Amino acid sequence: MTSKYLSNSALKAINRIGDLMIPRNGEFPAFSEVGGITYIDELVSYAPGADIKDLNMLLTILAFMPTFVLRWLLGKMETAMENKGPLGPIFRQLDIGLRGLIFSCYYTEKVPTTFKGKKPLDIIGFQLTRVED
Repeated sequence: MTSKYLSNSALKAINRIGDLMIPRNGEFPAFSEVGGITYIDELVSYAPGADIKDLNMLLTILAFMPTFVLRWLLGKMETAMENKGPLGPIFRQLDIGLRGLIFSCYYTEKVPTTFKGKKPLDIIGFQLTRVED
C-alpha cells in the first residue's frame, strides 16, 4: 500500500491504531484485515495541504511508539470529554480526527479485491438506497 499524501510509516501507524480501535470481534474483521486504508488518499485529498502535512508528521511519530503508548493515548482520547486540563482539547481533536479517519476506512463500501470475507457494512446490514425524484 502506498499513498500520494502519507508516508509508509504513517500508513503503518493507521493500521496499528486501527487494529487497537477495531480488533477482530466475532464475525467482524480487524481494521487491517478489511484493507479500507487502500483508499485513504480519497479521504485525505480534501484536507488542506498543511493539515495533511501535520497528520503525516503525527502518524509518522506514532508509528514508532510502542503499543502500550498507543493504548495510553487511545485511553486519553476516549476520556477527553472529562479532561478539563490544558491537554483536554488536544485529546478531543485527536479523538475526532483519528476516529473519523479510521472508521471511514473501516466502514466503507470500497475494499480491495484481496479481501475475502464479509464487509463490515454487510455484517451490520447497511446499504445505501438511491431515491428517485
